[in-house]
Amino acid sequence: MKNICFAAAILSLSGCASIMTAEQQSINVTASNNQPIEVTVDDKTTTSPGTVVVLRDGKDKVVRTSAEGCDSATPVKKSVTPVFFGNIIIGGVLGSTTDASTGKMWDYQETVVVSCTTK
Repeated sequence: MKNICFAAAILSLSGCASIMTAEQQSINVTASNNQPIEVTVDDKTTTSPGTVVVLRDGKDKVVRTSAEGCDSATPVKKSVTPVFFGNIIIGGVLGSTTDASTGKMWDYQETVVVSCTTK
């Protein structure tokens, strides 16, 4: 009985999304005119079309570029990961608080298109 109580206590203190969700997430970035442009997200730079890996920390992410004819800043949408809702049921307040404080309750948009004028 002690083992079951101990296991239940440990599970209630840990966040399900914190355990089941990766610390990083890849975001695919392309330009609407299909031209290669250099983009930056969280001080990580890549050439589109390409992928940038960001820390899943719950902070707002913005794809930035200085390419001529393109929007200089494109916000990355985020949404609550479905695992988080299961944690509310299983882990209660403590588990969901852990997920919220680590930022792992958030999923970022997988593909971002930077609006650019056609050349």
